[in-house]
Amino acid sequence: MTAYGLNHKRAQQHTDAALKLMAELGVISQPNNFQTFYAYVAKTNTDLCRTIDILRSNHREFDEAQCEELHVRFFSDQREREIIERISNDLREQLGNILNTVHKVGIDTRKYNKALDHFCSYVGDKDRDLGNLEQALHTLLGATREMEGVNRTLESRLTNSSSEITRLREDMENLKREALTDGLTGIANRKAFDMQLRDAMMNAMEDGKPLSLVLLDIDHFKKFNDTYGHLIGDQVIRLMAESLKRNVKGQDTAARYGGEEFAIILPNTQLGNAVMFGDQLRRYIESHKVVSKSGNTTIGKVTASFGVAEFRPGEPVAKLIERADKALYLAKENGRNLVVGEQQLEGNDVVSETQGLDSPDTQAIPAQ
Repeated sequence: MTAYGLNHKRAQQHTDAALKLMAELGVISQPNNFQTFYAYVAKTNTDLCRTIDILRSNHREFDEAQCEELHVRFFSDQREREIIERISNDLREQLGNILNTVHKVGIDTRKYNKALDHFCSYVGDKDRDLGNLEQALHTLLGATREMEGVNRTLESRLTNSSSEITRLREDMENLKREALTDGLTGIANRKAFDMQLRDAMMNAMEDGKPLSLVLLDIDHFKKFNDTYGHLIGDQVIRLMAESLKRNVKGQDTAARYGGEEFAIILPNTQLGNAVMFGDQLRRYIESHKVVSKSGNTTIGKVTASFGVAEFRPGEPVAKLIERADKALYLAKENGRNLVVGEQQLEGNDVVSETQGLDSPDTQAIPAQ
């Protein structure tokens, strides 16, 4: 038996290497994680390998949230394929029903046409009599009623099929939205981000216009999560997404990039303007604090660190993401709650933290 086109010995080597790497990275040994890291060591998915390499080079933790994000991103298509296959089968069945109904109507139509022709021939017959006329009328009436019944059947079946096809189309639209929406926050997910970024890069090359990418990460999220629990941690992620919804408008795209990390695609935006936008968003985020649902207890203030990079025409997606990610990592190294542009990577010259300067009054946001 082979695995990924390999013989048993080679597959065992990949298995051992995957388990060893998982142990080194502190990854929990469970089936989804094993599938992810087996594919990584076996090099069966180029995008997955590149993503994990970037995470490792930036010394990212492979906690359960990060591992789940990787698995959903690279191995969730199977469920979509199953749903699409089901919808396709239902649609084929509905089309088959329509064709069968139309075919039956075609036969009945010919029968009716024959009865009509027979009646017209009788009317033109010089030897017609009342008895024959009555019989001809009876035959035509029967055929007419039968035709009416068939038409009602056709109308009913077509109406039912139309309703079913409409439902199937809605299922497809719901699937599309589900596939491109992050379940926790309601904003675009990683798959939607990948699609939007590739399209934006293509448009930037065709139009000769700038394009910038912003990556942001919630500061000290793990400590926050461990202190107050996963429910409050999830609420903090939702609040961060809400901040993006309120500030990212028009042609720009905000997405949950993974775990507590988010991304913003800024078409027609140069690096300097993207850095300014990032700092405005940073100030907006730090001006809010999280309080308990009752409103009696302040849980804490949420801040975020930002990395910004500008697209270089012709470069692959991974290169743009890598520069933004390195800038984000530098912001983390230099105290957090900062915005770092890619031009600052070599000089390690970062934007200083503005604690409350020119910022709006702190607002309380209740944790749900």
